[in-house]
This record gives sequence, C-alpha cells and structure tokens, in this order.
Amino acid sequence: MDRVTTPVPRALKLFWGGFGLVVIAGAAYLQYLGPIKPPVTLPARQADGAIPAPSPMLLAASAVDPAWKIPHPGPYGITPMRYYAARPAAAATAGKPEIAILVAGLGYALAPGLAAVKTLPPAVSLGLSPYGAHDAALTLAARKAGHETILGLPMQVNNSPDITEGDQALHAGASPATNLKRLDWALSRIQGYAGVTDAIGMTVPETFMTHPHAASWLAGQISASGLFLVAATPGASLPSGVTGRSATIVIDPDSGTSAITNDLNLLVSTAIAKGSAIGVITEPTRAGIATLAAWLRSPSTSHVSLVPVSTLADPGASAAGSP
Repeated sequence: MDRVTTPVPRALKLFWGGFGLVVIAGAAYLQYLGPIKPPVTLPARQADGAIPAPSPMLLAASAVDPAWKIPHPGPYGITPMRYYAARPAAAATAGKPEIAILVAGLGYALAPGLAAVKTLPPAVSLGLSPYGAHDAALTLAARKAGHETILGLPMQVNNSPDITEGDQALHAGASPATNLKRLDWALSRIQGYAGVTDAIGMTVPETFMTHPHAASWLAGQISASGLFLVAATPGASLPSGVTGRSATIVIDPDSGTSAITNDLNLLVSTAIAKGSAIGVITEPTRAGIATLAAWLRSPSTSHVSLVPVSTLADPGASAAGSP
C-alpha cells in the first residue's frame, strides 16, 4: 500500500524555523555573557557585636573632589545609617522606656576618647569631630568595641564670627557651593559612621539649622547620603525630609559630678514620662566619662533600657530589620 504524505503547512514551517533561530541566537548570547555572576552583597554583620568595617559599597566620590569618599546608599537599598548602627541590647529589657546617650566631640585628644571606648557600654554612641587628630584610631577602637559612631558637622554658632566652629563650618549666608565643599570635606574625614550631629565638642549653640533654607538644604544632603541627623539642641525641630531626632537633654561635662548626675536622672524621668529620651554629652572629659560610667552601673537606670542613638533616631530600622 502506498504511504500517504500529509503536506506541512507553510505557516507552520515558518514558525518552527523562526523558533529554532531564536533558540540558537539565545544560546549564542548566553555563551557570550559567560556564567551568571552572583549579586553584589555587603559583608554580613558580625555576631560578636562589632560594627562592620567601612564598605566601599557604601561610599561615593564627592562631586566637589573625587578623591573625597562620602557616605552613600549601597546595593539593594542598604544605607549607612542601618549598616553601621549598633544592635540594641538583648530583649530582656523589652517594654521598658528607652534612653540613648551620645558622647560627642571625640578625636581631639586620644586618652579621653579611649577611656570612653573602654569604660562605657557598647550601647553608648560616640561622636567624632572632623577636626580630630585621632579620629582614625578612635573610630577603629570604637568599631571593635561595638560602639556606633556619629560624625560631628561644624556649623554656624551664636556670636559668629567672634566665635566659630572653624574654617569648615557651614554658614547660612555662604553660597551653596561653599557649603557643599565644607560638608563633603567633613563627611570624608572618617568612614563607617551611621549618622551626623551638630555637636563637635563645643557648648555654644549652633544657629545654622534655625535658617529654614539652610536647614532644608542640609536635610537633602544628609538624606541623600543615607545618614540620620541628631540635633544637639533640646526641642529643636528637624527639617523635613531627613531621618533623625533632636536631643532631650544636653549635658555639660564640666558642670561637676552632681550636675551631670542630676541631668542623667532627668533623662530617665523624661524617658519614663514620654517613652524615650536622648542625652548628649558635649565632650569626652575624663571626669564626665567616669561619672557617666558609674551612673550607668547604678540603680538609677533599672527602670529604663539603654539603646544606641540610632535606635531612637531611626525608629524604622527595627521594623525593617538590620542588614
């Protein structure tokens, strides 16, 4: 019997011919691309509580000077404010009012800075001045001990120009280009910090952020860098668009043991009344650090939980989870 051959429609031939060409072309393109590379990731957080070393993934070249490396959000939305934040203490104190303490103005002298690193619990945050000669050594020591670091930004203060925060201070009357150069200079002095503050070791109140346009400009720059802002002026209103918080109490370390202790007790009572509070010690004197260390071991803190400043300045971090 003769075999009956059914002719293949021309349209079907064209379809399968085109499909074959697509497969061949796709295979050739995949071969050209090479093996699939894993996504770029940042190192995992250390289990021992140490703050991660500065990552190139969280730095960008300054538009003012490409040699200056300044903080910048990294891949997958990871920000310096969360990557370099210290972890809160264990859940044993969950439900208690929270206090956070920032010791600002480190870097000018090595001995008091190291005393702060070694004698204060890791939950105490440490602020460094961009003018500090010992910033690198103290930043490394703080990171290994589990202290998060916060960079101080020099700003226009009361009685300027008779009293200034140095040649790199931000001024409301300066041009945007001048302020950007000064800001990026400060941001590039150290690496691996979670936020910034207007406290650099002076007790004179800053006035830069009382100027709406200046404050709005700074907020945009800090937000773009992925940092939080702590204003060391009790009750100060932070500009919109930036993550952060103002201090509840600013403590003068030269005021004496009794006055420092009274201020710290007031910090606790405020936290109990309002749920949380931030205290800023304006500079790391030996007497001030010793008083703070002793107070933190006293029964005065039994009704509150000590947390890093980042916990209160960036409340969304707890909900989102640390990287």
